[in-house]
Amino acid sequence: MELNKKNTGSIILILFATVAFCIALINLSSVWAAFQKVFSILTPIIMGLCIAFLLDPLTSALEAKLFGSLVRRYPKKGRAAARALGIVTTIIVVAGIIALLVLLVVPEVQEAFSIIGETLPNAILKFISNTNGLLEKLDVSYRIPTGASSDWAALLSNAKTYIKNAFENGVLNDIASTALTVVSGITNFLLGLILSIYVLMQKEKIRIFTSRFIRAYTSEKTAARVFKTANLTKVSFRNFVTGQLTEALIIGILCFIGMLIFRFPYPTATSAVVGITALIPVFGAWIGGILGAILSLSVSPAKALLFILFLIVLQQLEGDFIYPRVVGKSVGLPSILVFISVMLGASISGVIGMLLAVPICSILYVLVKEAVEKRLSRKKALVGPGDIEIVLSSETES
Repeated sequence: MELNKKNTGSIILILFATVAFCIALINLSSVWAAFQKVFSILTPIIMGLCIAFLLDPLTSALEAKLFGSLVRRYPKKGRAAARALGIVTTIIVVAGIIALLVLLVVPEVQEAFSIIGETLPNAILKFISNTNGLLEKLDVSYRIPTGASSDWAALLSNAKTYIKNAFENGVLNDIASTALTVVSGITNFLLGLILSIYVLMQKEKIRIFTSRFIRAYTSEKTAARVFKTANLTKVSFRNFVTGQLTEALIIGILCFIGMLIFRFPYPTATSAVVGITALIPVFGAWIGGILGAILSLSVSPAKALLFILFLIVLQQLEGDFIYPRVVGKSVGLPSILVFISVMLGASISGVIGMLLAVPICSILYVLVKEAVEKRLSRKKALVGPGDIEIVLSSETES
């Protein structure tokens, strides 16, 4: 390779990147700590961009259809007014949906837990009595203590000692840390919400500036690739969100209908929670099902067991048929890749990884598919279609 000014700069840049990468590998823990620090600082910004991305479709629809007359009537100031009204209306609609879900869920949950609190002691005593009778029939000398006996007093004393030791070992610090985390999360959300309003108000200016910046500092070919990948990312994530919301609505409705048919208690609250937690891909409905089992326990343990069996069937239906076809189809992924991406995302980063795995896998799938098609078309152009048919036929015969 001939050395010139351009090649020398590229070689120096590659050497610098290699040295930096080696230093990062040697000090991986410090690099990870620095990354976490930077991420925590940028959390409100990232959250604001995510909120703006999620609210943008509804905001754009309201701006165009509900407040579009303002733009036609007042060409200069009407667009800004329509945009502002669209953002405010979107926030009100989303907040109203959240408030409605809370009003549907919280009263029934409170009622169920009050019933459980009243009936659980007697149910426990009955269970202990039946268990002791079974132990007696099996000639087992051990008996579970019942009533206000010294055994229960010893158990309560041990529990009291355990709680005291837990507080002495720093539980108060953990509680304070959790409270600070909650306050920090609320603060980041409010800051992100404010930032999202600014982003939605000026999204065209931000898009134009970003486009000009990329084109100014990269080649046209690289800029075209960046724009294509960015558009693919936008479409994939938007289709994923739409498919996920559709899937959550379907699973919530099916849960509600099934609970009415089998006469399970608190169908509204349970179905709402199952639908909300179904936003977590594939496994989310199980989280809501835990609450449903607890609520069914307020009626009887048999009802709770039957609800668990019902949830297993519902989850199997959701995992095998609804999710791969609704979400997988919306993001353009085969069913098997949906399951693989969710499992990998869960193993890497828990719930967040599960949420991001499907759209990221969709982006990679499309990019790899396009790369494969390009390479096959090049080979077809170099070899010729007749030669390819001869090779394929010979491979088939062999």
